[in-house]
Amino acid sequence: MNMLAQEEKKPKRKAIGDKLRFEVFKRDQFKCQYCGKAAPDVVLHVDHINPVSKGGKNDILNLITSCVNCNSGKSDRLLTDNTVLEKQRKMLEELDERRKQLKMMLDWREELKGFDGEVVNSVAQYIEEKLHPAKINDLGMSNIARWLKKFELSELLQAIDDLNPITTKTGEQDLEAMFNSIPKVANFNRKGEAEKSACYIRGILRNRISYVDYQKSLHWLTQAIEQGVDVEDLKDLAKEVKNWTQFREAMEGILNG
Repeated sequence: MNMLAQEEKKPKRKAIGDKLRFEVFKRDQFKCQYCGKAAPDVVLHVDHINPVSKGGKNDILNLITSCVNCNSGKSDRLLTDNTVLEKQRKMLEELDERRKQLKMMLDWREELKGFDGEVVNSVAQYIEEKLHPAKINDLGMSNIARWLKKFELSELLQAIDDLNPITTKTGEQDLEAMFNSIPKVANFNRKGEAEKSACYIRGILRNRISYVDYQKSLHWLTQAIEQGVDVEDLKDLAKEVKNWTQFREAMEGILNG
């Protein structure tokens, strides 16, 4: 009777879920905490520091990674009190350090956001100096922030310096058009010398005839310049042709000649 009563009081073992097992394995770096052997050299189990038979629970602080051999040899013997305390102390220290590092990362991100805002303000101020008396509104500030994600600060500042005057029909400077052309200039500055010259010649062509295939004309002109065709000759060609067909036939003759 006594033996039966003792068996009935023995705690029932609850299965450890895969998610909890994975968290224990990650924490212990997939190494047996008794012998130091690691997966996949050994099969790992999740062991109870305080055995279930002695009241231990499926709490992550009571769970430890063990290889199959160490787990089998340990049976349901308790680890020494010092071992249990040392494991728990180490876990708490690591958790505290993770929290500190997480806070550092969040603080750093906030500092970066603040710095990004300072950069946008500085660029806006530089543009206002160049395009006086223009004042940049909230939409303009958003555009500058977007440009800074695509271009380096130095590229954007150089593009502002390289802005060409754009005038309205009345002859006044079109400051808004000049502002909107900043990313176009920055993108243009990224091109090689041949492509820059080709873009310039394509601009001549675009201003003279009603239809221009931008991609094909840029490709042909760049290819011709790289093959040694004189840039001035290509400029003259762009000034002389009367339509796209004439330009296309002339470029085909130059490239295939």
